[in-house]
Amino acid sequence: MFTPLHQSPLFTRQHEVYEGLGMRAWSEGIVPWRATTCPLLADVEAELIAAFAEDVGEPVTVIDVGAGTGRLGFHLVPKLEARGLKATVVLADIAPSNGRALSEQPQLAALAATGRLTFEVLDALHPTPRRGATVLLAHYLFDSLPHRAFRVTSSGEVLEGLVDVTQTPWAWRYEATNPRAELEGRGAGTFLVPVGAAQALAAWRSTFEGPLLALAADKGVTPRGPLEDPLLAQHESVSAGVDFTALARLADGWVHSSPASASDVFALHAFTTTAAPQLMKCWRERGGRNQVLHLLERFNELLAATPDAEALLGFLETTHDDPDLLAQLSPHLRELTLDDRQAGRLVSLLARAGERHFHFKQQLDVPFSLGITAHGLGALQLAIAWYGRSLAESGAHPSTLLNLALAQKTLGRVDDACAALEVLLEAEPEHPRAKALLDEWSSA
Repeated sequence: MFTPLHQSPLFTRQHEVYEGLGMRAWSEGIVPWRATTCPLLADVEAELIAAFAEDVGEPVTVIDVGAGTGRLGFHLVPKLEARGLKATVVLADIAPSNGRALSEQPQLAALAATGRLTFEVLDALHPTPRRGATVLLAHYLFDSLPHRAFRVTSSGEVLEGLVDVTQTPWAWRYEATNPRAELEGRGAGTFLVPVGAAQALAAWRSTFEGPLLALAADKGVTPRGPLEDPLLAQHESVSAGVDFTALARLADGWVHSSPASASDVFALHAFTTTAAPQLMKCWRERGGRNQVLHLLERFNELLAATPDAEALLGFLETTHDDPDLLAQLSPHLRELTLDDRQAGRLVSLLARAGERHFHFKQQLDVPFSLGITAHGLGALQLAIAWYGRSLAESGAHPSTLLNLALAQKTLGRVDDACAALEVLLEAEPEHPRAKALLDEWSSA
C-alpha cells in the first residue's frame, strides 16, 4: 500500500474533496482564504497586471485558477478598471459545484452581467487552450497540487518518500532513487518538491498561446530534519509548503521573481514567459514587498494587544477598507472612548467598507458586527443599512432585529421599529424585551 506521495490518494483525490466540500471549505474555515482574497492583495496584483499589460501591449485575460469564494475577483475587477485596464476576469475552479456557487453569488452575477467577469470549470493541470496575453492567479493552489517527498541523508544519498494512507497515522517508507537536480546543493533533510505546480506551469505554457504571467500567493517551506517525515497540513484535503526554489528549477521557460524576504507563512511570487520591464519595475516597488504578510502580522499583533484607538484606526486605514478585518477588530474598537475626530474616522471606515463587503456564508456575521459598531457611534442610518445587509445575508436573527428596531425608534421611525419587533416575535414569541418594547411603543 506504500505509494510515492504525488501518486497517493492524498493528492489524486483532491478534486473529489473540494467537490464534496463545496463552499463549506471556506465558509466553515476548513481552508484558509483571508490572505489570498483581501483587497490589499487585489490592489497589488492589479498594479502588477497593469504593468504586464503595458509590457505586452494588448488586452489581457485574468484567470483566477481555483477561485474559491470569488472574493478576490470581486475586489480585483474595480481595481483593474481604476487603472484604465480592459481585462476579462475568469473565476475558475476544478469543482463544478463551486463553479455553480460562484455564478449564483449575487455580486459576482451582477459583474458577470456587465461582461467584466466570467466563470469556468478548469483543471489547472489540463487547461483549455486559449490565445492572447494571460495572467494566471494561483492562490493557495500550488500547495494543494501533487508533491514528491525526498530525503537527503547525511552521506548525500537521495531517498524517495512513499506513504501508506490506510494506516493511522500515515506510515512512511524511504527507498533509494536517483539524485534530483532540484535538490542539488541541499544539505541533509526531508524535502517536498512541488511537481504538480511544475506540471501546471508546463501545461499553461504549452496550452496558452501568448505571453503569460503567473502570480502565486502561497505558503513557503518549513525546514525538516533528515529523520523527520514531510510536513503536510490536513483540512479534509491536504496542503504542503511550496518550495519555490525547487519550482523555479523545474519551471522550464519561466522567469521566477521572488519576494525580498522568504516566508513559510505567506508570500507572493511571479513567473513570466516574456520580457517585461514595466512588470519588473512594479515588482520591485510593490510585488516583492510581501505587503499582505506584513498587514496580517500587524493585524495579529493588534488582536493580542491592549486596544489603542490611534493604533487600530491607523492600521484599518491601510487595509483598503477591508470589512472582514474591520469586523474582527470592532469588539476592540467598541471598548474605547473615542474623541469626535476619531469617531468620525471610524464612521468613514464603516461607510467605505460597504463597497468592499463581499457576501459569502462564514462564521462571522460581518454586517451585524459593523452595524452595532456604527450604532454605538450614533451613526444610526449607517447602522440600519448594515443591519439590513445582515438580515438579507444571514436571516432574521433576533439580535439583529432588536438592534434594528432600537435604531429605527431613536430616529422616530416607530412603525418600522414595531414591524421589526413583530418579525422577531414571530421567530421567538417569548422574547421578553421585544414583547415589552412592542407593548410600550404600540401604546405610545
